[in-house]
Amino acid sequence: MSIHKPVDPGLFGGALRSVPQNIPCEHSLLGGILVNSKQSLELVEEILRPEHFADPVNAQIYEKALLMYNEGRMADPLTIIRHFEHPDELIWGKLNPREYIAKLMTAMVSPRLALDYAREIRDAAMRRELMALCQQTSDLCSSPEDQKAEDIVEGHESALLHIAMGMSDSQPNVTFHEALCNALISAREAVERGSALAGLSWGYRSLDRLTNGLVGGNMYVIGARPAMGKTSIGLGIALRVASAGLRCLFWSGEMTAEQVGARGGAAKASLNLRSVFSGRRWDVPEEAATGQQPELEGWQWNALQGACDEAQKLPLEIDTRGGLTVAQLRSRARRMKRSKRGLNAIVLDYVQLMRGSPRVRGRMRYEEMTEISNELKILAKELDVPVIVLAQLNRESEKRENKRPAMSDLRDTGALEQDADVIALIHREHYYLQKEASSGGLVKRDKETHDAFNVRCQEFQERLDAARGKGDVFVVKNRHGPEGRCRMLFDNETTWFRDAGEDNRSPAWGAGLEFV
Repeated sequence: MSIHKPVDPGLFGGALRSVPQNIPCEHSLLGGILVNSKQSLELVEEILRPEHFADPVNAQIYEKALLMYNEGRMADPLTIIRHFEHPDELIWGKLNPREYIAKLMTAMVSPRLALDYAREIRDAAMRRELMALCQQTSDLCSSPEDQKAEDIVEGHESALLHIAMGMSDSQPNVTFHEALCNALISAREAVERGSALAGLSWGYRSLDRLTNGLVGGNMYVIGARPAMGKTSIGLGIALRVASAGLRCLFWSGEMTAEQVGARGGAAKASLNLRSVFSGRRWDVPEEAATGQQPELEGWQWNALQGACDEAQKLPLEIDTRGGLTVAQLRSRARRMKRSKRGLNAIVLDYVQLMRGSPRVRGRMRYEEMTEISNELKILAKELDVPVIVLAQLNRESEKRENKRPAMSDLRDTGALEQDADVIALIHREHYYLQKEASSGGLVKRDKETHDAFNVRCQEFQERLDAARGKGDVFVVKNRHGPEGRCRMLFDNETTWFRDAGEDNRSPAWGAGLEFV
Protein backbone atom coordinates (compact mmCIF):
# COMPACT_ATOMS: atom_id res chain seq x y z
CA MET A 1 0.00 0.00 0.00
CA SER A 2 1.45 3.35 -1.00
CA ILE A 3 0.81 6.87 0.22
CA HIS A 4 -1.33 8.81 -2.25
CA LYS A 5 0.32 11.93 -3.59
CA PRO A 6 -1.79 15.04 -2.95
CA VAL A 7 -3.50 16.47 -6.04
CA ASP A 8 -1.67 19.46 -7.54
CA PRO A 9 -3.72 22.46 -6.33
CA GLY A 10 -3.13 24.31 -9.60
CA LEU A 11 -1.45 27.53 -10.57
CA PHE A 12 -3.06 29.68 -7.88
CA GLY A 13 -3.18 26.98 -5.20
CA GLY A 14 -4.92 27.74 -1.91
CA ALA A 15 -3.60 31.28 -1.67
CA LEU A 16 -7.04 32.77 -1.09
CA ARG A 17 -8.73 29.82 0.64
CA SER A 18 -7.87 27.55 3.53
CA VAL A 19 -7.39 23.91 2.56
CA PRO A 20 -10.12 21.65 4.06
CA GLN A 21 -8.63 19.43 6.76
CA ASN A 22 -9.34 18.21 10.29
CA ILE A 23 -6.02 17.48 11.95
CA PRO A 24 -7.44 17.11 15.52
CA CYS A 25 -9.86 14.52 14.16
CA GLU A 26 -6.97 12.64 12.54
CA HIS A 27 -5.06 12.66 15.84
CA SER A 28 -8.04 11.40 17.83
CA LEU A 29 -8.81 8.55 15.41
CA LEU A 30 -5.18 7.41 15.27
CA GLY A 31 -4.99 7.51 19.08
CA GLY A 32 -8.10 5.31 19.26
CA ILE A 33 -6.59 2.88 16.73
CA LEU A 34 -3.36 2.58 18.72
CA VAL A 35 -5.34 1.78 21.89
CA ASN A 36 -7.79 -0.64 20.25
CA SER A 37 -6.66 -1.39 16.71
CA LYS A 38 -8.87 -4.42 16.07
CA GLN A 39 -12.19 -2.84 17.02
CA SER A 40 -11.43 0.57 15.48
CA LEU A 41 -9.98 -0.68 12.18
CA GLU A 42 -12.83 -3.15 11.72
CA LEU A 43 -15.16 -0.16 11.55
CA VAL A 44 -13.14 2.20 9.36
CA GLU A 45 -10.94 0.15 7.00
CA GLU A 46 -13.59 -0.10 4.26
CA ILE A 47 -14.16 3.65 3.96
CA LEU A 48 -10.86 5.24 4.98
CA ARG A 49 -7.60 5.06 3.05
CA PRO A 50 -4.16 6.52 3.93
CA GLU A 51 -4.50 9.16 1.20
CA HIS A 52 -7.55 10.60 2.96
CA PHE A 53 -5.31 12.02 5.73
CA ALA A 54 -4.24 15.63 5.20
CA ASP A 55 -1.04 15.21 7.27
CA PRO A 56 1.43 12.82 5.55
CA VAL A 57 2.77 11.74 8.98
CA ASN A 58 -0.74 10.65 10.01
CA ALA A 59 -1.22 8.93 6.65
CA GLN A 60 1.97 6.90 7.15
CA ILE A 61 1.00 5.85 10.69
CA TYR A 62 -2.47 4.77 9.50
CA GLU A 63 -0.96 2.84 6.58
CA LYS A 64 1.39 0.89 8.90
CA ALA A 65 -1.41 0.20 11.41
CA LEU A 66 -3.65 -1.08 8.60
CA LEU A 67 -0.87 -3.29 7.24
CA MET A 68 -0.25 -4.86 10.66
CA TYR A 69 -3.99 -5.38 11.23
CA ASN A 70 -4.39 -7.16 7.87
CA GLU A 71 -1.47 -9.42 8.78
CA GLY A 72 -3.25 -10.39 12.01
CA ARG A 73 -0.87 -8.43 14.29
CA MET A 74 -1.71 -5.95 17.01
CA ALA A 75 -0.98 -2.31 16.12
CA ASP A 76 -0.22 -0.51 19.39
CA PRO A 77 2.42 2.08 20.39
CA LEU A 78 5.01 -0.60 21.27
CA THR A 79 4.63 -2.62 18.04
CA ILE A 80 4.24 0.24 15.59
CA ILE A 81 7.12 2.39 16.82
CA ARG A 82 9.76 0.12 15.28
CA HIS A 83 8.50 1.09 11.81
CA PHE A 84 9.57 4.67 12.51
CA GLU A 85 12.98 4.16 14.12
CA HIS A 86 14.47 5.82 11.03
CA PRO A 87 11.71 8.24 9.96
CA ASP A 88 11.60 9.68 6.46
CA GLU A 89 12.85 13.25 6.91
CA LEU A 90 10.78 14.44 3.92
CA ILE A 91 7.63 13.38 5.77
CA TRP A 92 8.53 13.60 9.46
CA GLY A 93 10.92 16.55 9.34
CA LYS A 94 12.20 17.22 12.90
CA LEU A 95 9.32 15.39 14.62
CA ASN A 96 10.30 12.76 17.17
CA PRO A 97 8.23 9.59 16.41
CA ARG A 98 7.99 8.53 20.10
CA GLU A 99 6.84 11.94 21.23
CA TYR A 100 4.38 12.21 18.34
CA ILE A 101 2.78 8.81 19.06
CA ALA A 102 2.54 9.72 22.77
CA LYS A 103 0.70 12.90 21.68
CA LEU A 104 -1.76 10.78 19.67
CA MET A 105 -2.45 8.63 22.72
CA THR A 106 -3.60 11.66 24.70
CA ALA A 107 -6.07 12.58 21.94
CA MET A 108 -7.57 9.08 21.58
CA VAL A 109 -11.29 8.57 20.87
CA SER A 110 -13.52 5.63 21.81
CA PRO A 111 -13.97 2.96 19.09
CA ARG A 112 -17.69 3.77 19.19
CA LEU A 113 -16.90 7.15 17.59
CA ALA A 114 -14.25 5.85 15.15
CA LEU A 115 -16.62 5.62 12.17
CA ASP A 116 -17.86 9.19 12.64
CA TYR A 117 -14.30 10.50 12.84
CA ALA A 118 -13.32 8.48 9.75
CA ARG A 119 -16.19 10.04 7.80
CA GLU A 120 -15.05 13.53 8.83
CA ILE A 121 -11.51 12.80 7.62
CA ARG A 122 -12.76 11.39 4.32
CA ASP A 123 -15.15 14.32 3.80
CA ALA A 124 -12.26 16.79 4.18
CA ALA A 125 -10.22 14.71 1.71
CA MET A 126 -13.03 14.80 -0.86
CA ARG A 127 -13.31 18.56 -0.43
CA ARG A 128 -9.57 18.93 -1.05
CA GLU A 129 -9.86 16.84 -4.22
CA LEU A 130 -12.82 18.90 -5.43
CA MET A 131 -10.99 22.14 -4.69
CA ALA A 132 -7.87 20.97 -6.53
CA LEU A 133 -9.94 19.75 -9.49
CA CYS A 134 -11.78 23.09 -9.77
CA GLN A 135 -8.49 24.98 -9.57
CA GLN A 136 -6.96 22.74 -12.27
CA THR A 137 -10.02 23.31 -14.47
CA SER A 138 -9.72 27.07 -13.92
CA ASP A 139 -6.06 26.94 -14.95
CA LEU A 140 -6.94 25.03 -18.14
CA CYS A 141 -9.68 27.57 -18.94
CA SER A 142 -7.08 30.33 -18.57
CA SER A 143 -4.93 28.65 -21.25
CA PRO A 144 -7.39 28.22 -24.16
CA GLU A 145 -4.64 27.30 -26.62
CA ASP A 146 -3.93 24.04 -24.76
CA GLN A 147 -7.30 22.27 -24.86
CA LYS A 148 -10.75 22.81 -26.33
CA ALA A 149 -13.57 23.65 -23.92
CA GLU A 150 -15.24 20.31 -24.75
CA ASP A 151 -12.10 18.40 -23.74
CA ILE A 152 -11.86 20.37 -20.48
CA VAL A 153 -15.50 19.57 -19.63
CA GLU A 154 -14.96 15.90 -20.45
CA GLY A 155 -11.84 15.68 -18.27
CA HIS A 156 -13.64 17.49 -15.44
CA GLU A 157 -16.64 15.12 -15.60
CA SER A 158 -14.39 12.06 -15.67
CA ALA A 159 -12.43 13.28 -12.63
CA LEU A 160 -15.69 14.07 -10.82
CA LEU A 161 -16.88 10.53 -11.47
CA HIS A 162 -13.77 9.04 -9.86
CA ILE A 163 -14.18 11.32 -6.84
CA ALA A 164 -17.88 10.45 -6.53
CA MET A 165 -17.13 6.72 -6.64
CA GLY A 166 -15.05 7.10 -3.48
CA MET A 167 -17.60 9.12 -1.52
CA SER A 168 -20.21 6.54 -0.54
CA ASP A 169 -19.86 4.28 2.49
CA SER A 170 -19.23 0.60 1.92
CA GLN A 171 -22.37 -1.32 1.01
CA PRO A 172 -23.56 -3.40 3.98
CA ASN A 173 -23.92 -7.16 3.72
CA VAL A 174 -27.38 -8.60 3.12
CA THR A 175 -28.45 -11.87 4.71
CA PHE A 176 -29.48 -14.70 2.41
CA HIS A 177 -32.97 -14.53 3.96
CA GLU A 178 -33.32 -10.84 2.97
CA ALA A 179 -32.02 -11.56 -0.54
CA LEU A 180 -34.49 -14.41 -1.09
CA CYS A 181 -37.43 -12.39 0.31
CA ASN A 182 -36.59 -9.50 -2.03
CA ALA A 183 -36.49 -11.92 -4.97
CA LEU A 184 -39.96 -13.20 -4.02
CA ILE A 185 -41.29 -9.63 -3.77
CA SER A 186 -39.94 -8.91 -7.28
CA ALA A 187 -41.60 -12.06 -8.60
CA ARG A 188 -44.97 -11.06 -7.09
CA GLU A 189 -44.64 -7.56 -8.54
CA ALA A 190 -44.01 -9.06 -12.00
CA VAL A 191 -47.21 -11.11 -11.68
CA GLU A 192 -49.20 -8.07 -10.52
CA ARG A 193 -48.13 -6.00 -13.49
CA GLY A 194 -49.16 -8.86 -15.80
CA SER A 195 -45.65 -9.70 -16.98
CA ALA A 196 -43.93 -13.06 -17.07
CA LEU A 197 -40.57 -11.30 -17.20
CA ALA A 198 -38.14 -10.15 -14.52
CA GLY A 199 -37.60 -6.89 -16.42
CA LEU A 200 -38.64 -5.04 -19.58
CA SER A 201 -39.51 -6.83 -22.79
CA TRP A 202 -36.90 -6.78 -25.56
CA GLY A 203 -39.83 -6.53 -27.97
CA TYR A 204 -38.71 -9.91 -29.34
CA ARG A 205 -40.40 -12.93 -27.76
CA SER A 206 -37.54 -15.33 -28.47
CA LEU A 207 -35.07 -13.12 -26.58
CA ASP A 208 -37.59 -12.61 -23.76
CA ARG A 209 -38.05 -16.36 -23.30
CA LEU A 210 -34.33 -17.04 -23.14
CA THR A 211 -33.20 -14.10 -21.00
CA ASN A 212 -36.33 -13.32 -18.93
CA GLY A 213 -36.34 -9.75 -20.23
CA LEU A 214 -34.12 -6.70 -19.83
CA VAL A 215 -33.31 -6.25 -16.15
CA GLY A 216 -32.23 -2.92 -14.66
CA GLY A 217 -28.57 -2.85 -13.64
CA ASN A 218 -27.55 -5.46 -16.22
CA MET A 219 -25.32 -4.95 -19.25
CA TYR A 220 -26.29 -6.74 -22.48
CA VAL A 221 -23.77 -7.09 -25.31
CA ILE A 222 -24.94 -7.86 -28.87
CA GLY A 223 -22.02 -8.61 -31.17
CA ALA A 224 -21.85 -9.05 -34.94
CA ARG A 225 -19.63 -8.65 -37.98
CA PRO A 226 -20.38 -5.70 -40.31
CA ALA A 227 -23.53 -6.16 -42.46
CA MET A 228 -25.02 -8.72 -40.06
CA GLY A 229 -27.60 -6.23 -38.77
CA LYS A 230 -26.45 -5.17 -35.30
CA THR A 231 -27.72 -1.61 -35.84
CA SER A 232 -31.02 -3.00 -37.11
CA ILE A 233 -31.63 -5.15 -34.05
CA GLY A 234 -30.38 -2.41 -31.70
CA LEU A 235 -32.77 0.14 -33.19
CA GLY A 236 -35.51 -2.52 -33.23
CA ILE A 237 -35.07 -3.08 -29.50
CA ALA A 238 -35.08 0.68 -28.80
CA LEU A 239 -38.22 1.29 -30.88
CA ARG A 240 -40.11 -1.67 -29.44
CA VAL A 241 -39.19 -0.70 -25.87
CA ALA A 242 -40.36 2.86 -26.60
CA SER A 243 -43.56 1.52 -28.21
CA ALA A 244 -44.42 0.00 -24.85
CA GLY A 245 -44.37 3.55 -23.40
CA LEU A 246 -40.90 3.23 -21.85
CA ARG A 247 -38.36 6.00 -22.33
CA CYS A 248 -35.20 4.91 -24.14
CA LEU A 249 -31.93 6.61 -25.13
CA PHE A 250 -30.34 5.42 -28.40
CA TRP A 251 -26.78 6.51 -29.21
CA SER A 252 -25.32 6.06 -32.68
CA GLY A 253 -21.65 6.67 -33.27
CA GLU A 254 -21.77 6.23 -37.06
CA MET A 255 -25.12 7.63 -38.26
CA THR A 256 -26.88 10.97 -38.23
CA ALA A 257 -30.23 11.32 -36.48
CA GLU A 258 -31.89 11.56 -39.91
CA GLN A 259 -30.37 8.22 -40.97
CA VAL A 260 -31.56 6.57 -37.75
CA GLY A 261 -35.05 7.95 -38.36
CA ALA A 262 -35.02 6.74 -41.97
CA ARG A 263 -34.23 3.19 -40.88
CA GLY A 264 -37.13 3.10 -38.47
CA GLY A 265 -39.45 4.72 -41.03
CA ALA A 266 -38.52 2.23 -43.75
CA ALA A 267 -39.31 -0.68 -41.45
CA LYS A 268 -42.62 0.82 -40.31
CA ALA A 269 -43.76 1.68 -43.87
CA SER A 270 -42.40 -1.60 -45.33
CA LEU A 271 -40.30 0.29 -47.87
CA ASN A 272 -36.81 -0.16 -49.22
CA LEU A 273 -34.44 1.95 -47.11
CA ARG A 274 -33.17 3.72 -50.23
CA SER A 275 -36.74 4.83 -50.97
CA VAL A 276 -36.88 6.76 -47.70
CA PHE A 277 -33.65 8.58 -48.53
CA SER A 278 -34.48 9.33 -52.17
CA GLY A 279 -38.31 9.47 -52.32
CA ARG A 280 -38.22 7.05 -55.25
CA ARG A 281 -39.35 3.46 -55.76
CA TRP A 282 -36.62 0.86 -55.59
CA ASP A 283 -39.10 -2.01 -55.64
CA VAL A 284 -39.45 -1.47 -59.41
CA PRO A 285 -36.96 -3.54 -61.48
CA GLU A 286 -34.29 -1.47 -63.19
CA GLU A 287 -35.33 -2.61 -66.65
CA ALA A 288 -38.93 -1.50 -65.96
CA ALA A 289 -37.87 2.01 -64.99
CA THR A 290 -37.52 4.52 -67.81
CA GLY A 291 -34.59 6.72 -66.87
CA GLN A 292 -34.88 7.55 -63.18
CA GLN A 293 -36.57 5.31 -60.66
CA PRO A 294 -40.24 6.44 -60.38
CA GLU A 295 -41.34 8.60 -57.46
CA LEU A 296 -43.09 6.96 -54.53
CA GLU A 297 -46.82 6.37 -54.94
CA GLY A 298 -49.32 8.24 -52.82
CA TRP A 299 -50.00 5.24 -50.58
CA GLN A 300 -46.26 4.93 -49.93
CA TRP A 301 -45.98 8.59 -48.96
CA ASN A 302 -49.00 8.08 -46.71
CA ALA A 303 -47.34 5.07 -45.06
CA LEU A 304 -44.24 7.16 -44.33
CA GLN A 305 -46.34 10.02 -42.99
CA GLY A 306 -48.21 7.54 -40.80
CA ALA A 307 -44.89 6.31 -39.40
CA CYS A 308 -43.89 9.93 -38.72
CA ASP A 309 -47.18 10.62 -36.91
CA GLU A 310 -46.83 7.51 -34.75
CA ALA A 311 -43.19 8.35 -33.95
CA GLN A 312 -44.41 11.55 -32.29
CA LYS A 313 -45.81 9.44 -29.44
CA LEU A 314 -42.61 7.47 -28.87
CA PRO A 315 -40.42 8.32 -25.81
CA LEU A 316 -37.26 7.52 -27.80
CA GLU A 317 -34.40 10.02 -27.88
CA ILE A 318 -31.42 9.84 -30.24
CA ASP A 319 -27.87 10.95 -29.42
CA THR A 320 -25.41 11.11 -32.32
CA ARG A 321 -22.40 12.81 -30.73
CA GLY A 322 -19.19 11.41 -32.21
CA GLY A 323 -16.60 9.74 -29.97
CA LEU A 324 -18.91 9.59 -26.95
CA THR A 325 -17.29 8.97 -23.55
CA VAL A 326 -18.99 7.25 -20.64
CA ALA A 327 -18.74 10.51 -18.67
CA GLN A 328 -20.72 12.33 -21.39
CA LEU A 329 -23.25 9.50 -21.57
CA ARG A 330 -23.61 9.43 -17.78
CA SER A 331 -24.25 13.19 -17.62
CA ARG A 332 -27.10 13.03 -20.15
CA ALA A 333 -28.53 9.75 -18.84
CA ARG A 334 -28.58 11.06 -15.26
CA ARG A 335 -30.55 14.12 -16.31
CA MET A 336 -33.06 11.92 -18.12
CA LYS A 337 -33.34 9.55 -15.15
CA ARG A 338 -34.00 12.45 -12.75
CA SER A 339 -36.69 13.99 -14.96
CA LYS A 340 -40.41 13.26 -14.55
CA ARG A 341 -40.43 10.87 -17.53
CA GLY A 342 -37.43 8.97 -16.19
CA LEU A 343 -35.22 6.62 -18.21
CA ASN A 344 -35.91 2.92 -18.76
CA ALA A 345 -33.19 1.67 -21.15
CA ILE A 346 -30.03 2.70 -23.02
CA VAL A 347 -28.90 1.29 -26.41
CA LEU A 348 -25.36 2.08 -27.64
CA ASP A 349 -24.35 1.58 -31.30
CA TYR A 350 -21.54 0.63 -31.09
CA VAL A 351 -19.05 0.37 -28.24
CA GLN A 352 -15.82 0.45 -30.30
CA LEU A 353 -16.78 3.95 -31.47
CA MET A 354 -16.79 5.24 -27.90
CA ARG A 355 -13.74 6.95 -26.37
CA GLY A 356 -12.09 6.36 -23.03
CA SER A 357 -11.43 9.14 -20.52
CA PRO A 358 -8.40 11.44 -21.01
CA ARG A 359 -6.68 9.31 -18.35
CA VAL A 360 -6.42 6.28 -20.69
CA ARG A 361 -6.64 7.93 -24.09
CA GLY A 362 -3.48 7.38 -26.10
CA ARG A 363 -2.67 4.13 -24.34
CA MET A 364 -3.26 0.65 -25.71
CA ARG A 365 -6.78 0.26 -27.16
CA TYR A 366 -7.24 -2.75 -24.86
CA GLU A 367 -6.88 -0.51 -21.77
CA GLU A 368 -9.27 2.08 -23.19
CA MET A 369 -11.94 -0.53 -24.00
CA THR A 370 -11.51 -2.15 -20.57
CA GLU A 371 -12.25 1.19 -18.89
CA ILE A 372 -15.28 1.80 -21.14
CA SER A 373 -16.70 -1.67 -20.43
CA ASN A 374 -16.20 -1.38 -16.67
CA GLU A 375 -17.78 2.08 -16.49
CA LEU A 376 -20.79 1.05 -18.62
CA LYS A 377 -21.48 -1.76 -16.17
CA ILE A 378 -21.17 0.70 -13.26
CA LEU A 379 -23.55 3.09 -15.08
CA ALA A 380 -26.16 0.34 -15.53
CA LYS A 381 -26.06 -0.42 -11.80
CA GLU A 382 -26.02 3.24 -10.77
CA LEU A 383 -29.10 4.17 -12.86
CA ASP A 384 -30.75 0.75 -12.43
CA VAL A 385 -31.53 0.51 -16.15
CA PRO A 386 -30.57 -2.13 -18.73
CA VAL A 387 -27.71 -0.99 -20.97
CA ILE A 388 -27.68 -2.73 -24.37
CA VAL A 389 -24.21 -2.45 -25.93
CA LEU A 390 -23.71 -3.27 -29.60
CA ALA A 391 -20.20 -4.45 -30.43
CA GLN A 392 -18.28 -5.30 -33.57
CA LEU A 393 -16.60 -8.72 -33.85
CA ASN A 394 -13.14 -9.32 -35.29
CA ARG A 395 -12.48 -11.20 -38.55
CA GLU A 396 -11.69 -14.56 -36.96
CA SER A 397 -15.14 -16.01 -37.63
CA GLU A 398 -14.81 -15.27 -41.35
CA LYS A 399 -11.58 -17.30 -41.49
CA ARG A 400 -13.37 -20.39 -40.21
CA GLU A 401 -15.28 -22.78 -42.46
CA ASN A 402 -18.24 -22.46 -40.08
CA LYS A 403 -18.83 -18.70 -40.01
CA ARG A 404 -20.90 -18.80 -36.81
CA PRO A 405 -19.36 -16.24 -34.38
CA ALA A 406 -17.99 -17.06 -30.92
CA MET A 407 -17.68 -14.98 -27.74
CA SER A 408 -13.89 -14.83 -28.23
CA ASP A 409 -14.47 -12.85 -31.46
CA LEU A 410 -15.36 -9.66 -29.54
CA ARG A 411 -12.89 -6.98 -30.65
CA ASP A 412 -10.28 -5.07 -28.61
CA THR A 413 -11.03 -6.36 -25.10
CA GLY A 414 -11.87 -9.31 -22.90
CA ALA A 415 -13.58 -6.96 -20.43
CA LEU A 416 -16.88 -7.11 -22.33
CA GLU A 417 -16.93 -10.89 -21.84
CA GLN A 418 -16.40 -10.44 -18.09
CA ASP A 419 -18.66 -7.45 -17.44
CA ALA A 420 -21.67 -8.43 -19.57
CA ASP A 421 -24.56 -10.24 -17.94
CA VAL A 422 -25.77 -11.47 -21.34
CA ILE A 423 -23.83 -11.79 -24.61
CA ALA A 424 -25.74 -12.43 -27.84
CA LEU A 425 -24.15 -12.84 -31.28
CA ILE A 426 -25.94 -12.25 -34.60
CA HIS A 427 -25.39 -14.64 -37.50
CA ARG A 428 -27.00 -14.65 -40.96
CA GLU A 429 -25.85 -17.68 -42.91
CA HIS A 430 -27.54 -16.40 -46.08
CA TYR A 431 -25.14 -13.43 -46.20
CA TYR A 432 -22.08 -15.70 -46.41
CA LEU A 433 -23.69 -18.20 -48.81
CA GLN A 434 -24.81 -15.38 -51.12
CA LYS A 435 -21.33 -13.88 -50.98
CA GLU A 436 -19.83 -17.23 -51.97
CA ALA A 437 -22.36 -17.66 -54.78
CA SER A 438 -21.74 -14.15 -56.19
CA SER A 439 -17.97 -14.69 -56.20
CA GLY A 440 -18.22 -17.59 -58.62
CA GLY A 441 -19.93 -20.26 -56.58
CA LEU A 442 -18.49 -23.67 -55.80
CA VAL A 443 -15.34 -24.90 -57.51
CA LYS A 444 -14.89 -28.51 -58.55
CA ARG A 445 -12.44 -30.27 -56.25
CA ASP A 446 -9.52 -32.43 -57.37
CA LYS A 447 -10.62 -35.98 -58.19
CA GLU A 448 -14.27 -35.05 -57.52
CA THR A 449 -16.64 -36.74 -59.95
CA HIS A 450 -19.05 -34.73 -62.04
CA ASP A 451 -22.03 -36.33 -60.27
CA ALA A 452 -20.59 -35.61 -56.80
CA PHE A 453 -19.97 -31.98 -57.78
CA ASN A 454 -23.56 -31.63 -59.05
CA VAL A 455 -24.89 -33.06 -55.76
CA ARG A 456 -22.75 -30.60 -53.80
CA CYS A 457 -23.99 -27.68 -55.92
CA GLN A 458 -27.58 -28.76 -55.41
CA GLU A 459 -27.08 -29.01 -51.63
CA PHE A 460 -25.47 -25.56 -51.65
CA GLN A 461 -28.45 -24.09 -53.53
CA GLU A 462 -30.86 -25.74 -51.07
CA ARG A 463 -28.95 -24.22 -48.14
CA LEU A 464 -29.01 -20.81 -49.85
CA ASP A 465 -32.77 -20.98 -50.42
CA ALA A 466 -33.46 -22.24 -46.89
CA ALA A 467 -31.37 -19.44 -45.30
CA ARG A 468 -32.97 -16.59 -47.32
CA GLY A 469 -34.74 -14.06 -45.10
CA LYS A 470 -33.57 -15.73 -41.90
CA GLY A 471 -31.11 -14.95 -39.13
CA ASP A 472 -30.07 -16.21 -35.74
CA VAL A 473 -29.19 -14.58 -32.44
CA PHE A 474 -27.07 -16.95 -30.37
CA VAL A 475 -27.06 -16.22 -26.64
CA VAL A 476 -23.58 -17.46 -25.70
CA LYS A 477 -23.47 -16.08 -22.16
CA ASN A 478 -26.40 -15.71 -19.79
CA ARG A 479 -25.48 -15.06 -16.19
CA HIS A 480 -29.03 -15.67 -14.96
CA GLY A 481 -30.35 -18.30 -17.33
CA PRO A 482 -29.68 -20.72 -20.19
CA GLU A 483 -27.75 -20.19 -23.40
CA GLY A 484 -29.46 -20.89 -26.68
CA ARG A 485 -30.52 -19.91 -30.17
CA CYS A 486 -33.17 -17.35 -31.08
CA ARG A 487 -34.51 -17.83 -34.61
CA MET A 488 -35.25 -14.56 -36.38
CA LEU A 489 -36.52 -13.25 -39.72
CA PHE A 490 -34.53 -10.57 -41.56
CA ASP A 491 -35.91 -8.35 -44.28
CA ASN A 492 -33.02 -7.22 -46.43
CA GLU A 493 -35.05 -4.44 -48.12
CA THR A 494 -36.09 -2.70 -44.90
CA THR A 495 -33.07 -4.04 -42.93
CA TRP A 496 -35.35 -5.19 -40.11
CA PHE A 497 -35.43 -8.13 -37.72
CA ARG A 498 -38.60 -9.90 -36.60
CA ASP A 499 -39.21 -12.97 -34.48
CA ALA A 500 -39.50 -16.19 -36.46
CA GLY A 501 -43.17 -16.37 -35.43
CA GLU A 502 -44.04 -12.83 -36.57
CA ASP A 503 -45.98 -12.07 -39.72
CA ASN A 504 -43.87 -10.13 -42.23
CA ARG A 505 -46.86 -7.80 -42.72
CA SER A 506 -47.20 -7.03 -39.01
CA PRO A 507 -46.07 -3.58 -37.71
CA ALA A 508 -42.31 -3.32 -37.34
CA TRP A 509 -42.95 -1.25 -34.20
CA GLY A 510 -45.83 0.55 -32.59
CA ALA A 511 -49.53 -0.28 -32.58
CA GLY A 512 -50.35 -3.96 -32.98
CA LEU A 513 -47.26 -5.29 -31.24
CA GLU A 514 -47.96 -7.44 -28.22
CA PHE A 515 -45.43 -7.41 -25.41
CA VAL A 516 -44.96 -10.27 -22.96
